[in-house]
Amino acid sequence: MIKDEIHGIITFNELEKKIIDSPHFQRLRRIKQMAVAYLVYPGANHTRFEHCLGTCYLAGEMAKALGLDSEEVEKARLYGLVHDIGHTPFSHDGEEVVKEIIGDHEEIGRRLIENSELKDIIEERFQLKEILEFKFKSIVESDVGADRIDYLLRDSKNTGVAYGVIDSDRIIRKTVIEKGELMIEEKALEAAEYLLIARFMMFSAVYLHKTVRIATGMLQKAIREALEEGLDAGEFAKMGDEEALLEMKKYEKSRELVERLMDRRLYKEYWRGKEEAVERVLKNIKGDYIIHGPTKMYKFISIKVKTREGVKRIYEISPLLKSIKEASEEKSNLLVAVRED
Repeated sequence: MIKDEIHGIITFNELEKKIIDSPHFQRLRRIKQMAVAYLVYPGANHTRFEHCLGTCYLAGEMAKALGLDSEEVEKARLYGLVHDIGHTPFSHDGEEVVKEIIGDHEEIGRRLIENSELKDIIEERFQLKEILEFKFKSIVESDVGADRIDYLLRDSKNTGVAYGVIDSDRIIRKTVIEKGELMIEEKALEAAEYLLIARFMMFSAVYLHKTVRIATGMLQKAIREALEEGLDAGEFAKMGDEEALLEMKKYEKSRELVERLMDRRLYKEYWRGKEEAVERVLKNIKGDYIIHGPTKMYKFISIKVKTREGVKRIYEISPLLKSIKEASEEKSNLLVAVRED
């Protein structure tokens, strides 16, 4: 039993408890959900650990609401519990640098589960394939799935902004599965719209805040430089955030950037604009700089809605989401930051 800041009391069965108590899952306590965003939002120190617990809980609630049997509910919870087990230090910001070398967090997670005690734990109850290739994984991964609902609620609470507050209960209770695909009933259209608006606002105001972007660019440059100087990407992936920072501090190329991040001595914005103009801008910079972007604020939404006229994509019946997509494309840009001197 765990008291969660978002969902209240969450209970876990013995199998889930064994996974949670494993060293691989406990490592998630040392990986911040929002990477270096805490340098702007001091409360953003929550981790992948509690996010996975929350996703497990929501996946189970959604599976129950969909009318799945108790065994499928267990599988949904397990899939939600381990869905982020392969995250590298600094979550997606770290993954973006190393994924070309060792794969993304899903590929890393699959290898980790297949070659660790997690495989033996899962196989006490299920065949490994039943979890890794869970047929209802859209319960977790969909645009209205458990993963997205949990991180929006959790990130909003810990950053102190109101944009991520959504009607998760209505979404959970008004979803259906047809041919293995998760979709919402038309009655929940407004709740789904609000979730997607909340996501847009969180990106605009929090995830892509100017100073967060600068810190992220510095972090990613430090990782690249440490890798060039000899840091092993596979070993990096096994670390937590603080351990990775201390490891990168050992390398001459990345040391200054790491120290700046640890002391919050961040670069300053020099220019922000469209990608086609950046080469001209960089010619005017004499010293060190970082580039972040182009921003991808809004992925085109694939949510399907079950209406009386049949199944439709949400953007076909929601002018509001069309306008958000246009607004996000207008805001997409590169950011260049330089040392204050």
